[in-house]
Amino acid sequence: MAEGAAQKQVSILAALAQVTRLQILSRVAEAGPRGAAAGEIARAVRCPASTLSFHLKELSRTGLLEGQPRGRFVIYRLQREALRDLARFLAGLAGEGEAARPRKPPGRGNRPARASDRSQLSMFGD
Repeated sequence: MAEGAAQKQVSILAALAQVTRLQILSRVAEAGPRGAAAGEIARAVRCPASTLSFHLKELSRTGLLEGQPRGRFVIYRLQREALRDLARFLAGLAGEGEAARPRKPPGRGNRPARASDRSQLSMFGD
């Protein structure tokens, strides 16, 4: 995985590692394609406006939510593709999907281990 892609997943995982943000995502997901206004989300998760604003900004920054102004309100919609990308990444770590396929390091081929390789491993008890 490229460093930029890995960093994106780290940002998303960090954003999800907070109960209020998970509650916000759940509420917006329940709203479906119509989305949910910030006030509606605040009431559902019982969160003060200033705190909610911070959480919405973080979730939007990672690409999990998208806010669109509609009159005096901002309507937030879940960006499901970002969650699908995360799910594929995690599935790869679990041994499923494309990320699970073993990859050979570039330029190494299938060469046999050298004696020096074996001695380095042996010093770690392998």
